[in-house]
Amino acid sequence: MTAPTLARILAAVSDRRTPEALHSALQGALAAHPELPVTLDAELGLHWHGASDGEDAGAFYAFARTVANLSGTLADLHRHAQVYGLAREFTRRDETDTSLGAYSRECCRIFGLDGLGGLRLRSGALTRAPSWDAGTPRLPAFGPADVAAGRAGEPDVRAGGVLLPIGGRFRARAAFWLDAPGRAWSGSDRDLLRQLGHLIGLEYERGEALRHLQTLQALHRDLMGGQPEQAYQPLLERALATIPGAECGSLLIREGGVFRYAASVTFDETELSEVTFPVDHTRDQWYGLGEEAWHRGVPRVQSSRRLAAQGVGYQYRGALVEDLLPSVAGIQANIGVPILYQGEVYAFLNIDSLTDPDAFAEDSVNLARSFGVQAALLLHEAHLRAQVQVAARTDVLTGLQNRRAFTESLTRELARARRHALPLSLLVADIRAFKAVNDTHGHATGDDALVQVGAVLDRTLRATDAVFRPGPVASPGDGAADPTASQVFRWGGDEFAILLPATDRAGAQAVRERLRRAMREIRVAGRPLELNIGVAVLGAGDLTGQALLHAADADMYRDKHAGRPLGARLSGI
Repeated sequence: MTAPTLARILAAVSDRRTPEALHSALQGALAAHPELPVTLDAELGLHWHGASDGEDAGAFYAFARTVANLSGTLADLHRHAQVYGLAREFTRRDETDTSLGAYSRECCRIFGLDGLGGLRLRSGALTRAPSWDAGTPRLPAFGPADVAAGRAGEPDVRAGGVLLPIGGRFRARAAFWLDAPGRAWSGSDRDLLRQLGHLIGLEYERGEALRHLQTLQALHRDLMGGQPEQAYQPLLERALATIPGAECGSLLIREGGVFRYAASVTFDETELSEVTFPVDHTRDQWYGLGEEAWHRGVPRVQSSRRLAAQGVGYQYRGALVEDLLPSVAGIQANIGVPILYQGEVYAFLNIDSLTDPDAFAEDSVNLARSFGVQAALLLHEAHLRAQVQVAARTDVLTGLQNRRAFTESLTRELARARRHALPLSLLVADIRAFKAVNDTHGHATGDDALVQVGAVLDRTLRATDAVFRPGPVASPGDGAADPTASQVFRWGGDEFAILLPATDRAGAQAVRERLRRAMREIRVAGRPLELNIGVAVLGAGDLTGQALLHAADADMYRDKHAGRPLGARLSGI
């Protein structure tokens, strides 16, 4: 009679939905049939106490197998429900809190683990994340094969436990070590672990994405408030702290036909300060994806296997060096991002790893592109500010620098002259008999005279620069490509000024004579023009430049009152 009784019991308990409910129902049913030589333990294990052979024993073992299958199915369903409930709970947390500690404790409970250890995949290694631990996990030593297993994205079952990658849309950047020595993991268990790693990974990536968005928004607010040129280094540092796999990097800014380093992290700044890269070389060799991708700003990922070949060639102090830049030699992986402004590539962002040839995946590339957009905004801001600054310092009529620009330049040149113990000369000039030109031919003709004089002064100074002065003396912070270049200004009216850095009195007087000769080419209403030109040299005790200004002005008036026949002729027009 054992077989029919067991069949009735099985029918009565088969609708239970949890292992606990199944256990309770079985316990009650067996208690109602004390004649059955069957007992039930706390783990839903059934034990036969009758004869070991015969029909009754066979019926029991079939019953026990069915109960075990039902129990396993219910346990799987229950764990699935717990896992998905855990995922829902995870979404209610602080959106930017990407700590996995709370998740790991629940995983220990759901799977009955001895402990769980948190791990990060970074710099080509599995590194501990103790804040994610639960229980008292015993972790093995991890090597390159474990990194590859983590990046593969599949649960890796071992004798001591399971390495569970945590990855959603992108390659895993985190993992759990499930400490469960000797445990057998069924196919259903492995499927559930795979789903668990994916669900946690999706939520982890969502939190990371929100955190990255807030980082970019804060970066935009912070950087747009100051000078764009001073924002390149903070931008790069924030990018390296955010982009998965990044360890070092650089930002190149275009100047004419070359790129120069505007920011770098962990590289030798002394080495890089005088290094440039031709634009076409950067595009065709270092970037290497072709001109169409270059002009669309498509990021390029490359490993050390090709970087050594693509990185050969750079300019040091303007001279081409057909070799690998030492800073490039140690790079194991690189993301290169062309940064566009008005359809042209004006900057190039390098994100590097020094330890891992496979450091960068799609998530890294997406973030690098986002930081490239921020760099493009800085370039746009820098361009707009430069336009405003140039407009504020430019005379509208002649295109020369104005009085405001002169005041700023004089302050800068005074400091440079004192710092390097160099001479500084000033020429001031006005147009002889200019009032007569205006009165006789009108202001339009007078304006034309001013434009022609400004053009002659600028052209002559450019052609004769450095002829009467020693070679350029530059230092960091001087603020000019050639700190000894002459500068021409229109003060206002018919007055002009010329600053001659690193020029002594003899050189300044020679420049004055060259300017007078150059003025012979000018004709206004068919008649020539001349300039009254005063010369002065910075004195040792002149800290503000006021004495220099007064001396040049006084010398100009002496030149004016010396009297020239041309002035007399023009005054009688």
